[in-house]
Amino acid sequence: MKRLLLFSLLVAAACLAQAKPFYSYDLHGTVTGDPNGAAALSDVDIGDEFVIRLNVWARNSPDHKVAFHGVVGDWAFQQQHTSAFYIFGDDSPERFYTSGSYSPINPPAGNGSQVYPYDIYLTLYGMDETGTVNIPEDDWFVRDSGEINLDRFRSGGFHFWFFNQLHGDYYGTEEDLYGEISRIVEVPAPGSFVLVVLGLMFLGIRGVAKRAG
Repeated sequence: MKRLLLFSLLVAAACLAQAKPFYSYDLHGTVTGDPNGAAALSDVDIGDEFVIRLNVWARNSPDHKVAFHGVVGDWAFQQQHTSAFYIFGDDSPERFYTSGSYSPINPPAGNGSQVYPYDIYLTLYGMDETGTVNIPEDDWFVRDSGEINLDRFRSGGFHFWFFNQLHGDYYGTEEDLYGEISRIVEVPAPGSFVLVVLGLMFLGIRGVAKRAG
């Protein structure tokens, strides 16, 4: 009876560990442009792959709290905290997009230049392209809980906006780096499976020790 009670407690703890306050997703894609923006950077080039880890919290009217960090080419940027909005039915495509970041951005290395980051933006598009469809709540691309309905993902984009100043030059130019998000993968909650396995191991070890004694 005690062993059954202990196992039940471990399963309950696993469920609690799984109930984290946000949903996590990996956004996979490829750098697509702008040629001038890519040429200004030594860490990133057109055609480079990127992976961005996106965490989405439940909607707090009218927006969702989000955080994201990732690796674009050879540039790893630190976590950004911002807000994101899910919009549909406004005569524009169904979309989920971030506003300006609240966090400092560590810049990629310049190509003979100094890079001064302005902002990073993410945009994800749902299946409705017309903006005239009244989508039932169960079919929303991004639910109020923060869960992304992956079956409704159509496409997405990454945008890094920065100022580039060549070494020794008094002037510089505003540049843009774009990427296409082609795939979203949900990141499973950590801890639950590990806790259950450890619980089973613990109970097994106790049973062997009891029989040996």
